[in-house]
Amino acid sequence: MKTPFTLAGVEKVFVHRSVVDAVHAHLRDAGDYGYEAVAFWAGEITNVGIAVAHTACVPRQISARSDSGLLVSISGEDLFHMNVRLHQNNLQLIAQIHSHPGSAYHSETDDDLAVMTQIGGLSIVVPDFAQAEFELGSVAIYRRTHEGWMNLSPTKVRTLIEIVED
Repeated sequence: MKTPFTLAGVEKVFVHRSVVDAVHAHLRDAGDYGYEAVAFWAGEITNVGIAVAHTACVPRQISARSDSGLLVSISGEDLFHMNVRLHQNNLQLIAQIHSHPGSAYHSETDDDLAVMTQIGGLSIVVPDFAQAEFELGSVAIYRRTHEGWMNLSPTKVRTLIEIVED
């Protein structure tokens, strides 16, 4: 059963264009150097089934490259400070967004080490180090369920997420 004032009950997410642009710029900047990056959309559940993401969260992070691939990590301390700021401002995470060097998909590492843990939360994977403009149709979007991460169809994405001008 969906609870109306939790992410599980959200049926529509409005995200401000400035939030999309700030997060995407962060991902693109890291991608310019061949690194993955991560950031978050934060906001409020303002009505039954409606969330508004009006704040971009870009915590301090470390991007690394090795023979086995790319990795971006956030220390426990930095996650704690981000959560304190969110709590102090009555905000919650709505989506985590990170980049991949090639195609957009949720890897096993993405599944296992997600910062977004709330049922109903979103995980968005941006392909090609975010070098192209952000478009909902060109990213992979997953939603956290009790069973794990569910890949959302393009039709579901169009009904769930709307980017609004500030």
